[in-house]
Amino acid sequence: MRLVAVILWAALLFVLTCNISLHTLFYRRVFFYINPHPKFSDLLIFSDIYAVHSNWLIVKLGHFIGFAIMDALLFNLIKKRKLSAFLAVLVAILTEILQMFFYRDGRLYDILIDSAGVMLAYQLSNFRLRKIQGLEKKD
Repeated sequence: MRLVAVILWAALLFVLTCNISLHTLFYRRVFFYINPHPKFSDLLIFSDIYAVHSNWLIVKLGHFIGFAIMDALLFNLIKKRKLSAFLAVLVAILTEILQMFFYRDGRLYDILIDSAGVMLAYQLSNFRLRKIQGLEKKD
């Protein structure tokens, strides 16, 4: 069941990141258009991070929370803290690159936002593990 949760969450992240636009998702429509020649140098564009649109905060929070959840699910599956964080960041990198093949903007700053979500989940799970271990020692 844990593996199924990871696979389903990864599939949801794929749909959210590779769908032609966030706007179509609000209307429950999913469209994928293949870009056979993505421009990988666009990953390094930072000037548009301030190009705020009406859903900017939702999109960036989605990045942050989505990959925090991915890390938590991976940790729940493999029970190795550093490996789950590494794999979650790897998924973040892959989704940013992959979405460029679907006429979406892949950006390094989104990878950083995704990674910040992973690091939050990492720290929260470390805190929780230390707390549990501390309680076990008292018993």
